[in-house]
Amino acid sequence: MIVIYMFTDISKVDQVDIKGEEIVAKKDIEKALNIQSDSRIYNLSKSDMTTKVEKIEGVKSVKIKRHFPNDLTVEVNEYEPIGLIKSKKGYTPLLENGSTMKKLSTDLPIDVPILNDFSSKKLEKLIPELKKVKPRVKAMISEVNYKPGENNENRIQLFMTDNVEVVGDIQTFASKINYYPSISDKLERDNSGALKTPGFVDLQVGVTFLPYESKEQQKERSEKESEQDENAQTEQKKLDKALQDLSKELDKSGEESKSSEKSEE
Repeated sequence: MIVIYMFTDISKVDQVDIKGEEIVAKKDIEKALNIQSDSRIYNLSKSDMTTKVEKIEGVKSVKIKRHFPNDLTVEVNEYEPIGLIKSKKGYTPLLENGSTMKKLSTDLPIDVPILNDFSSKKLEKLIPELKKVKPRVKAMISEVNYKPGENNENRIQLFMTDNVEVVGDIQTFASKINYYPSISDKLERDNSGALKTPGFVDLQVGVTFLPYESKEQQKERSEKESEQDENAQTEQKKLDKALQDLSKELDKSGEESKSSEKSEE
């Protein structure tokens, strides 16, 4: 019986069932497996096939199982896409391991946000936080922008699918943004769904809704900041002049000291 099995078509691979692939193309997995029409199930090296499949961009791990008499199951575990980064050819998926995918088997994943203006170092901080965001909430984030503030270089700006702006900190926003559905429900809206009071949700310290400034408030703040800048420049000029005067006095004192020493000689 064993001889019959080994040397007849019964031992030739019949079906290869590939499961779990979403962002990786099935044809790329089939190419890596390299199973031919005359391949026999007992001659296939699971370790070799596993190594080749795991080299495919986007594959995290793979499990290969043989099923008597001649079937094979390949279970693929992919890295999760957590964002989209703009590239020359459009948008490239950013994976949970920090790498980007150059080749996609399907359309771009729609339930991940677009990430703008992040350096590689800032992305390293952002990725662990994005991984903590619940899938339902992540699907509500349409865009994340790096927007450093005067007192916070980790400041980020998020635009939600319900047209609300959220401001947070790269290192702490995940624990707070996960409560966004309940935060959003408490915001007062008109019949069209727009906010009755235009503003944004600030998650940098606590959870606060802040109305946008009116044009008058913006003008007043701008004038105040301009006045502060002018005062700072004036004070700096005074300081520079004082330092110059002090330098001249020191130089003069040094010259007088040298002249006095020569007279004594």
